[in-house]
Amino acid sequence: MTTLFARIFRQAKVTFEQANAERFLSNLQNLRALMDQLTLDDLNLDPAVVSQETFQQPTKAPCTFIDIFENNYFTMSVFVLRENYTMPLHDHPRMHGLLRVVAGGSVKIQSFTEIDRREEIQRNGDELRHVLVSVEQERVISAGKAECAMLTPTERNFHEITAIGGPAAFFDILSPPYNADIPVYGKRTCSFYRKLLLPGDGATNDGRKRMVLEKIPTPDHYYCDTEQYDTPEFMLGSATSE
Repeated sequence: MTTLFARIFRQAKVTFEQANAERFLSNLQNLRALMDQLTLDDLNLDPAVVSQETFQQPTKAPCTFIDIFENNYFTMSVFVLRENYTMPLHDHPRMHGLLRVVAGGSVKIQSFTEIDRREEIQRNGDELRHVLVSVEQERVISAGKAECAMLTPTERNFHEITAIGGPAAFFDILSPPYNADIPVYGKRTCSFYRKLLLPGDGATNDGRKRMVLEKIPTPDHYYCDTEQYDTPEFMLGSATSE
């Protein structure tokens, strides 16, 4: 464990707690600058979690999830993806998020920004949801070689993530957490989608491609093993109940 991660934790508290809302943008940039330096060693995680040998075990899930911290304002976690595995397309409703690759190969991130949506409840109680989105430029982020990726409540908050060049571990911070009960939106859940092409490949006059995302059940191929995290002393007593 290093002092860098302690600084990131303290900066996340300063950034996302409501008492500091007036300085949110400057605090967010400070948090991003700190996260741009983060490595697996800073988190005190065993390098074996991102090794090829670990993912060659016959019963190993394609994804490892490590829950690091959560309170009412933000959550911290690590995901490790098997090489060439794609975390399916999902949303981050009304969230800010930062993602930093901390070990292994690289991740390819394809993001989408919502333009409009249509929702209805069918007779059987299922929700039918279609979201018109603009397609953002694909990014490849490598451990230690690029700045972290960021999403906002209105930009890039739908994405799919693929590990390339070997298994890859990424650390992320999301605010507010999925199950936080925020005004107007209430408690949000993570929804999954499939891509539907528009006529003419969705090309627009401004050169930005558009498509429709259709909500689907959680894909069968997406499941995770979990690893226990050894909580550092500076985090103890900071988590709050929902």
